[in-house]
Amino acid sequence: MQQAHGLIAILDALGAASYTDEEISRFLESRGRVLKLLKKKANELAHWEIDIVEDRVTTFTFNDTVLIVYRTENPTTSTDVKQFCSLLRKFVLDSLVHGILFRGSLSVGRFYVNDETNTVMGAAVTDAAAWYDAADWIGINATPHATLAIQALLEPRGDDLDALLVDYAVPLKDRAPTVLKAINWPKAFVVKGLTPCIDHENPRGKCLSLLTTHWVPKGTESKYFNSLRFYDYCIDLWRKQKKAKKAATAGS
Repeated sequence: MQQAHGLIAILDALGAASYTDEEISRFLESRGRVLKLLKKKANELAHWEIDIVEDRVTTFTFNDTVLIVYRTENPTTSTDVKQFCSLLRKFVLDSLVHGILFRGSLSVGRFYVNDETNTVMGAAVTDAAAWYDAADWIGINATPHATLAIQALLEPRGDDLDALLVDYAVPLKDRAPTVLKAINWPKAFVVKGLTPCIDHENPRGKCLSLLTTHWVPKGTESKYFNSLRFYDYCIDLWRKQKKAKKAATAGS
């Protein structure tokens, strides 16, 4: 087992536990495609950024759960966070397009990994595992520890990663919403080269169509409406920032 620094995401596919045999087969095929797209994105980043190499990203799968590991040789930096969140944003979008609704958590810290035995364990894994099914929505939120750790990396320079990671009152099961950092997957709907919209499709309409690929079982409806509220929040934030940038440019 080798000790590593980095970031970990643990995600589970909503509703997969009750899939029929046909749905399971379709899920496995879709999951394989999405994981290939994740690796492709990691390879692209490896060519764009000198700080990331292809073998830093590893995935583990079991049942309806996916674990994504981003390893670094040294303690995690804000650049590492940016790269990993870029991967996760693309992963959530690709999953939606392929009919998989993932919900999970993101952690930061130390862990141990052994590729030969397909093993990963440690404090960061435990942290992500404690929170991966806590949110009542579709998406990925940082754990409380990761939220504070990431903010500590951004604080000195006053940086933010709103295009990838936003502070949001994440709806949690059986407890009050908590402000945590969350992957800004809605932003991808309005980014050229990422958006799944075709022929001038309405982004919000497209999001709704992807969220309703599956039926909404009674008792799970809040996950879908909470996800749509998050979409509206992120797109509204994008519009305000775009307007402010335009005003600043005009003023100068």
